[in-house]
Amino acid sequence: MLATALSFVGQQYPQATGEDFTGHRVASYVRGELANAIRDALGTKSTGYIVKGSAGQSTWAAVPWASIFDPLVTSGAQTGYYVVYLFASDGKRVFLSLNQGATAVESEFGRGRRDSVLRDRAALMRARLSEFLEGFDLPEIDLASTANLPLGYMAGHALGKAYEIMSLPSEADLRSDLEHILHAYSALTFRGGLEPSPEAGALDEDVPPGSSVIETRQYKFHRRIDRHPQASRMAKQHHGTRCQGCGLSFGERYGTLGEGFIEAHHLKPLSSLKEGETFQYDVKKDFAVLCSNCHRMIHRTSDSSDLEAFKKLLVTA
Repeated sequence: MLATALSFVGQQYPQATGEDFTGHRVASYVRGELANAIRDALGTKSTGYIVKGSAGQSTWAAVPWASIFDPLVTSGAQTGYYVVYLFASDGKRVFLSLNQGATAVESEFGRGRRDSVLRDRAALMRARLSEFLEGFDLPEIDLASTANLPLGYMAGHALGKAYEIMSLPSEADLRSDLEHILHAYSALTFRGGLEPSPEAGALDEDVPPGSSVIETRQYKFHRRIDRHPQASRMAKQHHGTRCQGCGLSFGERYGTLGEGFIEAHHLKPLSSLKEGETFQYDVKKDFAVLCSNCHRMIHRTSDSSDLEAFKKLLVTA
């Protein structure tokens, strides 16, 4: 049960940190049982997400955590944004938080600017998810630590809840909160994530003229799926590297320079992409592989999911 796992980590972790880290049962519990408890709490809703727990790498972390990552956004806690349970270092509280990858921000802006950048982005996330603040209007968290990473987690927090370890809510309430914050997580991605103006279009993307806000969000979400590295890799493994539009092989045209290059194209209709729904796909049915030109052109058609109709538009020499 989720309540049991959260309680165990909160109570046991502060004492465990005074012992040898290697192979410790509490560190193993965070990575194993806690992550599994989160998956079990979500049931089928966990499909498509990556769930990980961490108590540190080669030594104890100041703050243990267990995160839920949407692979369209990030696969780890260093980049992007994600849902996470963060335990205060004194073991008194655990926070359910929509948070951000502080490490990537620090690498880009330096430690001196990291926290201010994270707070600005957290404010953007809150503004973009205003209707989710009811019940999750927790603007700050206190992890009872002055270590570098916990300070980054505190600055990166956007919204969530605080639970007292010794008086956790019921299992049903914990599960309801988790599902609700995951809904906010997926809605944030659909609404543009951390992009400053997701409805303004993009420099290299042909958002159809006159598109509504929802249609623009659907289009940009569609392009995010197209560019997901795992989807691209799996699409190439299944469909090969010859363009399914015009038949171009980059290897044949450019030799070793183009060998293995192709782009994945998501074939689901834009209208099927709904806010707040977990994205899942079948590579065999939902993706094609296209050369760069065909990929750009199919996105200019009225229905970028209709590959056969697109092929009929091709003009042959």
